[in-house]
Amino acid sequence: MTNFLTRRGFLGLAAGAMLAGGSGLLSGCNQRERFVDGKLILDFYTPSSPEFNELYQNKLVPAFEKKFPKIKVRVNSSLGDAGYDAKLLTLIAGKMAPDIFHVTQTNFPFYANKGIAMPIDDFLARDDEIKRSDFYQKLLDGLTVNGKLVGLPTDFSTIIMFYNKDMFDKHKVKYPTPDWTVEDYLEKCKAFTLDTDKDGYIDQWGTTNPNAYNRWPTWVWNNGGELFTPDAQTCTMDSPEAIEGLKFYIDLSLKEGVAPTSEQSMGQGFQEQFMARRAAMIADSRFAYKRFLRKKGLAFEWDVAPMPTGKRQATTFIWGANCIYRDTPYPEESYELLKFLSNEVGAAINLEAGNALPAYKEAAENAVRNREDPKAPANDLFFLDAISYARQAPFPPQYADYEAAMNRLHDAFLGLATPKEVCTEFTSRVNQILQSKAL
Repeated sequence: MTNFLTRRGFLGLAAGAMLAGGSGLLSGCNQRERFVDGKLILDFYTPSSPEFNELYQNKLVPAFEKKFPKIKVRVNSSLGDAGYDAKLLTLIAGKMAPDIFHVTQTNFPFYANKGIAMPIDDFLARDDEIKRSDFYQKLLDGLTVNGKLVGLPTDFSTIIMFYNKDMFDKHKVKYPTPDWTVEDYLEKCKAFTLDTDKDGYIDQWGTTNPNAYNRWPTWVWNNGGELFTPDAQTCTMDSPEAIEGLKFYIDLSLKEGVAPTSEQSMGQGFQEQFMARRAAMIADSRFAYKRFLRKKGLAFEWDVAPMPTGKRQATTFIWGANCIYRDTPYPEESYELLKFLSNEVGAAINLEAGNALPAYKEAAENAVRNREDPKAPANDLFFLDAISYARQAPFPPQYADYEAAMNRLHDAFLGLATPKEVCTEFTSRVNQILQSKAL
Protein backbone atom coordinates (compact mmCIF):
# COMPACT_ATOMS: atom_id res chain seq x y z
CA MET A 1 0.00 0.00 0.00
CA THR A 2 2.67 2.43 1.05
CA ASN A 3 6.37 2.56 0.32
CA PHE A 4 8.24 3.93 3.31
CA LEU A 5 11.88 4.48 4.06
CA THR A 6 14.44 1.72 4.26
CA ARG A 7 15.45 0.54 7.70
CA ARG A 8 18.69 2.50 7.89
CA GLY A 9 17.18 5.57 6.28
CA PHE A 10 14.20 5.63 8.61
CA LEU A 11 16.22 5.03 11.77
CA GLY A 12 18.79 7.58 10.69
CA LEU A 13 16.15 10.21 10.14
CA ALA A 14 14.51 9.41 13.45
CA ALA A 15 17.81 9.74 15.28
CA GLY A 16 18.61 12.95 13.45
CA ALA A 17 15.21 14.37 14.26
CA MET A 18 15.62 13.58 17.97
CA LEU A 19 19.02 15.22 18.06
CA ALA A 20 17.84 18.24 16.15
CA GLY A 21 14.86 18.62 18.48
CA GLY A 22 17.12 18.88 21.51
CA SER A 23 14.55 17.46 23.90
CA GLY A 24 13.54 14.66 21.57
CA LEU A 25 10.81 14.27 19.02
CA LEU A 26 8.18 15.89 21.21
CA SER A 27 9.51 19.36 20.57
CA GLY A 28 6.46 21.54 20.21
CA CYS A 29 4.75 23.09 17.22
CA ASN A 30 4.51 26.81 17.93
CA GLN A 31 7.15 28.21 15.56
CA ARG A 32 4.84 29.34 12.77
CA GLU A 33 1.99 31.65 11.99
CA ARG A 34 -1.03 30.51 13.96
CA PHE A 35 -3.69 33.16 13.41
CA VAL A 36 -4.89 34.94 10.28
CA ASP A 37 -7.70 37.48 10.46
CA GLY A 38 -8.48 36.29 13.94
CA LYS A 39 -8.85 32.64 12.85
CA LEU A 40 -6.82 29.77 14.29
CA ILE A 41 -4.83 27.81 11.71
CA LEU A 42 -4.67 24.04 12.13
CA ASP A 43 -2.08 22.14 10.12
CA PHE A 44 -2.89 18.76 8.58
CA TYR A 45 -0.02 16.77 7.04
CA THR A 46 -0.80 13.95 4.64
CA PRO A 47 0.90 11.98 1.84
CA SER A 48 -2.20 12.35 -0.33
CA SER A 49 -2.27 12.56 -4.11
CA PRO A 50 -3.18 15.72 -6.09
CA GLU A 51 -6.64 14.20 -6.62
CA PHE A 52 -7.14 13.77 -2.90
CA ASN A 53 -5.81 17.25 -2.16
CA GLU A 54 -8.32 18.74 -4.56
CA LEU A 55 -11.16 17.01 -2.74
CA TYR A 56 -9.80 18.18 0.60
CA GLN A 57 -9.46 21.77 -0.54
CA ASN A 58 -12.75 21.97 -2.42
CA LYS A 59 -15.01 19.86 -0.22
CA LEU A 60 -13.77 18.71 3.16
CA VAL A 61 -11.94 21.85 4.29
CA PRO A 62 -14.77 24.24 3.28
CA ALA A 63 -17.29 22.00 5.07
CA PHE A 64 -15.17 21.95 8.22
CA GLU A 65 -14.55 25.70 8.15
CA LYS A 66 -18.27 26.34 7.67
CA LYS A 67 -18.99 24.32 10.81
CA PHE A 68 -16.09 25.97 12.68
CA PRO A 69 -15.87 29.53 11.29
CA LYS A 70 -13.10 30.54 13.68
CA ILE A 71 -10.72 27.85 12.35
CA LYS A 72 -8.81 27.59 9.06
CA VAL A 73 -7.20 24.33 7.90
CA ARG A 74 -3.82 24.35 6.20
CA VAL A 75 -3.26 21.11 4.26
CA ASN A 76 0.38 20.20 3.75
CA SER A 77 1.10 17.20 1.52
CA SER A 78 4.16 15.25 0.46
CA LEU A 79 2.21 14.50 -2.75
CA GLY A 80 2.66 10.79 -2.56
CA ASP A 81 4.38 8.45 -0.13
CA ALA A 82 7.99 9.18 -1.11
CA GLY A 83 9.74 11.09 1.65
CA TYR A 84 6.63 11.41 3.81
CA ASP A 85 8.19 10.19 7.05
CA ALA A 86 11.41 12.09 6.44
CA LYS A 87 9.52 15.34 6.03
CA LEU A 88 7.25 14.70 9.01
CA LEU A 89 10.19 13.94 11.29
CA THR A 90 11.91 17.10 10.08
CA LEU A 91 8.81 19.16 10.85
CA ILE A 92 8.61 17.68 14.34
CA ALA A 93 12.29 18.25 15.07
CA GLY A 94 12.08 21.82 13.74
CA LYS A 95 9.18 22.67 16.05
CA MET A 96 6.86 22.88 13.07
CA ALA A 97 4.90 19.71 13.78
CA PRO A 98 1.42 19.53 12.25
CA ASP A 99 -1.56 19.30 14.55
CA ILE A 100 -2.88 16.29 12.62
CA PHE A 101 -0.85 13.79 10.60
CA HIS A 102 -1.68 10.70 8.54
CA VAL A 103 -0.43 7.19 9.28
CA THR A 104 -0.92 3.67 7.99
CA GLN A 105 -0.50 0.33 9.74
CA THR A 106 3.09 0.32 8.44
CA ASN A 107 4.58 3.47 9.96
CA PHE A 108 2.12 3.87 12.84
CA PRO A 109 4.10 1.72 15.35
CA PHE A 110 7.07 4.07 15.15
CA TYR A 111 5.07 7.19 15.94
CA ALA A 112 2.87 5.48 18.51
CA ASN A 113 5.73 3.98 20.49
CA LYS A 114 7.66 7.24 20.48
CA GLY A 115 4.71 8.88 22.19
CA ILE A 116 4.13 11.24 19.28
CA ALA A 117 0.39 10.55 18.99
CA MET A 118 -2.11 11.90 21.51
CA PRO A 119 -4.58 9.54 23.23
CA ILE A 120 -8.15 10.46 22.35
CA ASP A 121 -10.15 8.23 24.73
CA ASP A 122 -11.30 11.17 26.84
CA PHE A 123 -12.45 13.10 23.78
CA LEU A 124 -14.50 10.16 22.55
CA ALA A 125 -15.99 9.49 25.97
CA ARG A 126 -17.66 12.89 26.03
CA ASP A 127 -18.44 13.11 22.31
CA ASP A 128 -22.14 12.96 21.45
CA GLU A 129 -21.58 12.96 17.66
CA ILE A 130 -19.47 9.86 17.11
CA LYS A 131 -18.66 6.78 19.16
CA ARG A 132 -16.36 3.78 18.96
CA SER A 133 -19.06 1.59 17.48
CA ASP A 134 -19.16 3.87 14.42
CA PHE A 135 -15.86 2.26 13.35
CA TYR A 136 -14.75 -1.31 12.78
CA GLN A 137 -13.27 -2.65 15.99
CA LYS A 138 -10.29 -4.26 14.26
CA LEU A 139 -9.25 -0.84 12.96
CA LEU A 140 -9.51 0.69 16.43
CA ASP A 141 -7.50 -2.22 17.83
CA GLY A 142 -4.74 -1.41 15.36
CA LEU A 143 -4.65 2.18 16.65
CA THR A 144 -4.56 1.21 20.33
CA VAL A 145 -1.28 1.40 22.24
CA ASN A 146 -0.99 0.33 25.87
CA GLY A 147 -4.75 0.38 26.15
CA LYS A 148 -5.06 3.92 24.74
CA LEU A 149 -6.64 4.85 21.41
CA VAL A 150 -4.29 7.29 19.69
CA GLY A 151 -5.98 7.96 16.35
CA LEU A 152 -9.07 7.52 14.21
CA PRO A 153 -9.14 5.35 11.08
CA THR A 154 -10.13 6.89 7.75
CA ASP A 155 -10.02 4.07 5.19
CA PHE A 156 -9.31 0.37 4.94
CA SER A 157 -9.60 -2.75 2.84
CA THR A 158 -9.47 -6.46 3.35
CA ILE A 159 -7.52 -8.55 0.83
CA ILE A 160 -9.64 -10.95 -1.21
CA MET A 161 -9.40 -12.72 -4.58
CA PHE A 162 -10.00 -10.95 -7.90
CA TYR A 163 -10.67 -13.15 -10.91
CA ASN A 164 -11.09 -12.72 -14.66
CA LYS A 165 -14.56 -14.07 -15.49
CA ASP A 166 -13.85 -14.07 -19.22
CA MET A 167 -10.87 -16.37 -18.73
CA PHE A 168 -12.92 -18.68 -16.51
CA ASP A 169 -15.64 -18.83 -19.17
CA LYS A 170 -13.18 -19.40 -22.00
CA HIS A 171 -11.49 -22.31 -20.24
CA LYS A 172 -14.77 -23.65 -18.82
CA VAL A 173 -13.55 -23.36 -15.23
CA LYS A 174 -16.14 -22.85 -12.50
CA TYR A 175 -16.03 -19.53 -10.68
CA PRO A 176 -14.72 -19.54 -7.10
CA THR A 177 -17.43 -20.19 -4.52
CA PRO A 178 -17.63 -18.87 -0.94
CA ASP A 179 -16.59 -22.29 0.38
CA TRP A 180 -13.72 -22.97 -2.01
CA THR A 181 -10.53 -24.44 -0.58
CA VAL A 182 -6.80 -24.03 -1.06
CA GLU A 183 -6.88 -27.25 -3.10
CA ASP A 184 -9.61 -25.78 -5.34
CA TYR A 185 -7.52 -22.65 -5.77
CA LEU A 186 -4.44 -24.59 -6.88
CA GLU A 187 -6.50 -26.74 -9.26
CA LYS A 188 -8.00 -23.66 -10.92
CA CYS A 189 -4.56 -22.01 -11.14
CA LYS A 190 -3.24 -25.03 -13.04
CA ALA A 191 -6.09 -24.80 -15.56
CA PHE A 192 -5.01 -21.28 -16.59
CA THR A 193 -1.25 -21.80 -16.70
CA LEU A 194 -0.57 -22.15 -20.42
CA ASP A 195 1.80 -21.48 -23.28
CA THR A 196 -0.82 -19.65 -25.34
CA ASP A 197 1.42 -18.75 -28.29
CA LYS A 198 3.06 -22.21 -28.48
CA ASP A 199 6.61 -20.88 -28.32
CA GLY A 200 7.67 -23.25 -25.55
CA TYR A 201 7.34 -20.71 -22.73
CA ILE A 202 4.48 -20.15 -20.30
CA ASP A 203 2.90 -16.75 -20.90
CA GLN A 204 -0.36 -17.05 -18.96
CA TRP A 205 -0.62 -17.97 -15.27
CA GLY A 206 -3.33 -18.88 -12.84
CA THR A 207 -2.27 -16.40 -10.17
CA THR A 208 0.56 -14.30 -8.72
CA ASN A 209 2.42 -14.55 -5.42
CA PRO A 210 4.04 -11.19 -4.66
CA ASN A 211 6.51 -11.12 -1.80
CA ALA A 212 4.54 -8.52 0.14
CA TYR A 213 3.93 -8.38 3.88
CA ASN A 214 0.25 -7.67 3.33
CA ARG A 215 -0.01 -10.89 1.30
CA TRP A 216 2.14 -13.81 2.49
CA PRO A 217 1.01 -13.88 6.17
CA THR A 218 -2.42 -14.97 4.88
CA TRP A 219 -0.95 -18.32 3.85
CA VAL A 220 0.82 -18.84 7.16
CA TRP A 221 -2.44 -18.28 9.05
CA ASN A 222 -4.39 -20.24 6.45
CA ASN A 223 -2.27 -23.30 7.25
CA GLY A 224 -2.75 -22.92 11.01
CA GLY A 225 0.55 -21.14 11.64
CA GLU A 226 1.22 -17.91 13.51
CA LEU A 227 3.80 -15.19 13.14
CA PHE A 228 3.85 -14.45 16.88
CA THR A 229 2.57 -15.79 20.17
CA PRO A 230 -0.69 -14.15 21.34
CA ASP A 231 1.20 -11.71 23.56
CA ALA A 232 3.35 -10.65 20.56
CA GLN A 233 6.51 -11.30 22.59
CA THR A 234 7.85 -14.26 20.61
CA CYS A 235 8.11 -14.92 16.88
CA THR A 236 6.85 -18.38 15.89
CA MET A 237 7.58 -18.44 12.17
CA ASP A 238 9.76 -21.53 12.67
CA SER A 239 6.77 -23.75 13.50
CA PRO A 240 5.95 -26.52 10.99
CA GLU A 241 2.57 -24.94 10.24
CA ALA A 242 4.09 -21.54 9.49
CA ILE A 243 6.85 -22.99 7.33
CA GLU A 244 4.42 -25.16 5.37
CA GLY A 245 2.06 -22.23 4.83
CA LEU A 246 4.79 -19.98 3.49
CA LYS A 247 6.13 -22.85 1.38
CA PHE A 248 2.75 -23.36 -0.28
CA TYR A 249 2.66 -19.69 -1.25
CA ILE A 250 6.25 -19.65 -2.55
CA ASP A 251 5.75 -22.95 -4.38
CA LEU A 252 3.00 -21.39 -6.50
CA SER A 253 5.84 -20.09 -8.66
CA LEU A 254 8.89 -22.21 -7.81
CA LYS A 255 7.32 -25.67 -7.75
CA GLU A 256 3.80 -25.62 -9.18
CA GLY A 257 4.65 -22.98 -11.78
CA VAL A 258 1.16 -21.46 -11.65
CA ALA A 259 2.48 -18.00 -10.75
CA PRO A 260 5.24 -16.18 -12.62
CA THR A 261 8.67 -15.90 -11.06
CA SER A 262 10.18 -12.43 -10.77
CA GLU A 263 12.03 -13.11 -14.03
CA GLN A 264 8.88 -14.27 -15.83
CA SER A 265 6.98 -11.21 -14.62
CA MET A 266 9.17 -9.10 -16.94
CA GLY A 267 8.92 -6.09 -14.67
CA GLN A 268 5.13 -6.14 -14.45
CA GLY A 269 3.47 -5.82 -11.07
CA PHE A 270 0.71 -8.23 -10.12
CA GLN A 271 -2.03 -5.72 -10.96
CA GLU A 272 -0.50 -5.13 -14.39
CA GLN A 273 -0.40 -8.88 -15.01
CA PHE A 274 -4.07 -9.16 -14.13
CA MET A 275 -4.96 -6.17 -16.32
CA ALA A 276 -2.96 -7.64 -19.22
CA ARG A 277 -4.75 -11.00 -18.82
CA ARG A 278 -1.48 -12.73 -17.97
CA ALA A 279 -2.86 -13.84 -14.58
CA ALA A 280 -6.39 -15.17 -14.05
CA MET A 281 -6.52 -14.41 -10.31
CA ILE A 282 -4.82 -12.03 -7.91
CA ALA A 283 -5.28 -11.39 -4.19
CA ASP A 284 -5.78 -7.66 -3.84
CA SER A 285 -7.42 -4.90 -1.84
CA ARG A 286 -10.32 -2.67 -2.80
CA PHE A 287 -7.77 0.07 -3.41
CA ALA A 288 -7.42 -1.62 -6.81
CA TYR A 289 -10.83 -0.25 -7.76
CA LYS A 290 -9.14 3.09 -8.25
CA ARG A 291 -7.37 1.55 -11.25
CA PHE A 292 -9.87 -1.06 -12.32
CA LEU A 293 -13.02 1.09 -12.29
CA ARG A 294 -11.72 4.49 -13.32
CA LYS A 295 -11.73 5.78 -16.89
CA LYS A 296 -12.25 2.86 -19.27
CA GLY A 297 -11.81 0.24 -16.59
CA LEU A 298 -10.73 -3.30 -17.40
CA ALA A 299 -11.34 -4.68 -20.88
CA PHE A 300 -12.91 -7.88 -19.55
CA GLU A 301 -15.54 -9.04 -17.07
CA TRP A 302 -14.24 -9.64 -13.59
CA ASP A 303 -15.44 -10.26 -10.05
CA VAL A 304 -14.16 -10.92 -6.54
CA ALA A 305 -14.33 -13.93 -4.25
CA PRO A 306 -13.41 -14.75 -0.64
CA MET A 307 -9.96 -16.06 0.05
CA PRO A 308 -9.80 -19.87 -0.18
CA THR A 309 -9.89 -21.85 3.06
CA GLY A 310 -7.09 -24.12 4.24
CA LYS A 311 -7.00 -25.38 7.81
CA ARG A 312 -8.84 -22.14 8.46
CA GLN A 313 -9.86 -19.11 6.44
CA ALA A 314 -7.62 -16.08 6.74
CA THR A 315 -6.57 -12.88 5.06
CA THR A 316 -4.91 -9.57 5.81
CA PHE A 317 -6.28 -6.04 5.80
CA ILE A 318 -4.72 -2.61 5.40
CA TRP A 319 -5.77 0.80 6.71
CA GLY A 320 -5.08 4.50 6.89
CA ALA A 321 -5.72 6.81 9.85
CA ASN A 322 -4.95 10.20 11.34
CA CYS A 323 -3.41 11.12 14.68
CA ILE A 324 -3.18 14.28 16.76
CA TYR A 325 0.34 15.46 17.52
CA ARG A 326 0.77 15.02 21.26
CA ASP A 327 2.15 18.51 21.91
CA THR A 328 -0.29 20.52 19.84
CA PRO A 329 -1.32 23.61 21.80
CA TYR A 330 -4.84 23.20 20.41
CA PRO A 331 -5.97 19.68 21.28
CA GLU A 332 -9.73 20.40 21.37
CA GLU A 333 -9.74 22.02 17.94
CA SER A 334 -7.43 19.32 16.57
CA TYR A 335 -9.79 16.63 17.80
CA GLU A 336 -12.66 18.27 15.90
CA LEU A 337 -10.61 18.14 12.70
CA LEU A 338 -9.50 14.57 13.41
CA LYS A 339 -13.13 13.55 13.84
CA PHE A 340 -14.21 15.40 10.69
CA LEU A 341 -11.62 13.53 8.63
CA SER A 342 -13.17 10.23 9.73
CA ASN A 343 -16.90 10.99 9.95
CA GLU A 344 -19.54 11.03 7.21
CA VAL A 345 -17.88 13.91 5.35
CA GLY A 346 -14.46 12.31 5.41
CA ALA A 347 -16.01 8.99 4.41
CA ALA A 348 -17.59 10.60 1.35
CA ILE A 349 -14.21 12.05 0.35
CA ASN A 350 -12.59 8.62 0.62
CA LEU A 351 -15.27 7.05 -1.55
CA GLU A 352 -15.11 9.77 -4.18
CA ALA A 353 -11.34 9.50 -4.38
CA GLY A 354 -11.57 5.74 -4.82
CA ASN A 355 -9.66 5.13 -1.60
CA ALA A 356 -10.95 1.64 -0.78
CA LEU A 357 -13.66 1.72 1.90
CA PRO A 358 -14.21 4.38 4.54
CA ALA A 359 -13.54 3.30 8.11
CA TYR A 360 -16.85 4.89 9.13
CA LYS A 361 -18.91 1.72 9.28
CA GLU A 362 -22.28 3.06 8.13
CA ALA A 363 -20.76 4.73 5.07
CA ALA A 364 -18.77 1.64 4.11
CA GLU A 365 -21.72 -0.69 4.39
CA ASN A 366 -24.06 1.70 2.56
CA ALA A 367 -21.58 2.06 -0.29
CA VAL A 368 -21.30 -1.69 -0.76
CA ARG A 369 -24.81 -2.87 0.05
CA ASN A 370 -26.46 -0.11 -1.99
CA ARG A 371 -24.00 -0.59 -4.85
CA GLU A 372 -23.25 3.10 -5.07
CA ASP A 373 -20.71 2.46 -7.81
CA PRO A 374 -22.55 0.67 -10.65
CA LYS A 375 -19.23 -0.52 -12.08
CA ALA A 376 -18.35 -2.42 -8.92
CA PRO A 377 -18.36 -6.22 -9.35
CA ALA A 378 -21.39 -8.25 -8.35
CA ASN A 379 -19.74 -9.75 -5.27
CA ASP A 380 -18.34 -6.52 -3.84
CA LEU A 381 -19.90 -7.47 -0.51
CA PHE A 382 -17.18 -10.08 0.02
CA PHE A 383 -14.85 -7.24 1.09
CA LEU A 384 -17.08 -6.62 4.10
CA ASP A 385 -17.63 -10.32 4.76
CA ALA A 386 -13.86 -10.78 4.93
CA ILE A 387 -13.64 -8.53 8.00
CA SER A 388 -14.72 -11.54 10.06
CA TYR A 389 -11.63 -13.54 9.11
CA ALA A 390 -9.16 -10.74 8.33
CA ARG A 391 -6.16 -9.93 10.49
CA GLN A 392 -3.62 -7.15 10.40
CA ALA A 393 -0.11 -8.29 9.62
CA PRO A 394 1.67 -7.55 12.92
CA PHE A 395 4.21 -4.76 13.21
CA PRO A 396 6.34 -4.82 16.37
CA PRO A 397 7.43 -1.46 17.80
CA GLN A 398 10.90 -2.19 16.39
CA TYR A 399 9.32 -2.42 12.96
CA ALA A 400 12.25 -0.97 11.00
CA ASP A 401 14.53 -3.75 12.28
CA TYR A 402 11.70 -6.22 11.77
CA GLU A 403 11.34 -5.09 8.17
CA ALA A 404 15.06 -5.56 7.67
CA ALA A 405 14.84 -9.09 9.07
CA MET A 406 12.20 -9.89 6.46
CA ASN A 407 14.80 -9.36 3.75
CA ARG A 408 15.96 -12.89 4.43
CA LEU A 409 12.57 -14.18 3.28
CA HIS A 410 13.28 -12.79 -0.19
CA ASP A 411 15.83 -15.56 -0.72
CA ALA A 412 13.12 -18.20 -0.44
CA PHE A 413 11.00 -16.44 -3.07
CA LEU A 414 14.04 -16.41 -5.35
CA GLY A 415 14.81 -20.07 -4.70
CA LEU A 416 18.14 -19.24 -3.05
CA ALA A 417 17.16 -20.86 0.24
CA THR A 418 14.39 -23.15 1.46
CA PRO A 419 11.37 -21.80 3.36
CA LYS A 420 12.52 -23.79 6.39
CA GLU A 421 15.96 -22.18 6.32
CA VAL A 422 14.69 -18.62 5.99
CA CYS A 423 11.88 -19.08 8.52
CA THR A 424 14.33 -20.45 11.07
CA GLU A 425 16.78 -17.59 10.59
CA PHE A 426 14.00 -15.00 10.48
CA THR A 427 12.53 -16.28 13.74
CA SER A 428 15.88 -16.21 15.49
CA ARG A 429 16.61 -12.68 14.32
CA VAL A 430 13.18 -11.33 15.21
CA ASN A 431 13.31 -12.81 18.69
CA GLN A 432 16.67 -11.13 19.23
CA ILE A 433 15.07 -7.84 18.17
CA LEU A 434 12.09 -8.34 20.49
CA GLN A 435 14.33 -9.25 23.43
CA SER A 436 16.45 -6.15 22.90
CA LYS A 437 13.39 -3.91 23.47
CA ALA A 438 15.19 -1.36 21.31
CA LEU A 439 12.79 1.02 19.63
